[in-house]
Amino acid sequence: MRVFKTHILLNAAILIAAFFLCIPCKADFKAKFIKGKIESITDTLNDSVSVHPVKNDDLLEYNQLICTAKDSRGEFQLNLLTLRLGSLSVMSVLGENSFFLHSGSMLIACKNKSEFKISTTSSSATFTGSGTILIETTNNGGFKFIPFEGRGTLKTENKNAQEVRGGRLVLVLGKPSKLGDAYDLDLMLLLRTCRLINSFPDPLDTFGRISLAVYSQELKLKGKYNALIGDAPSDTNLQVWAFGEDRDQETEKKSKSN
Repeated sequence: MRVFKTHILLNAAILIAAFFLCIPCKADFKAKFIKGKIESITDTLNDSVSVHPVKNDDLLEYNQLICTAKDSRGEFQLNLLTLRLGSLSVMSVLGENSFFLHSGSMLIACKNKSEFKISTTSSSATFTGSGTILIETTNNGGFKFIPFEGRGTLKTENKNAQEVRGGRLVLVLGKPSKLGDAYDLDLMLLLRTCRLINSFPDPLDTFGRISLAVYSQELKLKGKYNALIGDAPSDTNLQVWAFGEDRDQETEKKSKSN
């Protein structure tokens, strides 16, 4: 009798475990802070579209489109990664290591070494390492990869790779993707103007590392940078806004691929 009861309990435990393993995983993708209007869009089984507002502490599923309205932004937790989505942006988390940014801007922060793929409408690349990374789409379908701080490697499918350094912007262009020129940016100016850093109630876990990167750059290269990087309207042109005495005009610089 005891053996029979043991088998019943064991089989019940197996069935319960199988049931929970078949449920789509969403408990590790959570909305932490929502400001303004953010909606999730999901394709249902009958090909209709389901739209729901995203609120604080909501558990989200993979492959949903997360869309922000004007002047809206959100922070999400995905396992050990922190994701922030900017205003007028559309993002989808394809899996715990894969992100699609249709338009706008997002920020990814990870203190521990990770590997994740970033895709846009025309380009993709994989980052291996740790850091605080700002991603912005460009009009040519690619994106700007901007690490506030970080260590690791950015690589495309054709094995084109660059070492990641804080304050060094890298363009990801084309399909198949290639890495364009790298541009050193003024981290202090970028930090002051980036709402994905300074427009949230709680600081990022990596903020100490960002501060150290800013301080290090200020000591070494103070006053060297007097420009902001704009959009990339094509694979061969990058907008650069210079400012200061006799430099308050917009210029365009050729972007050469590696």
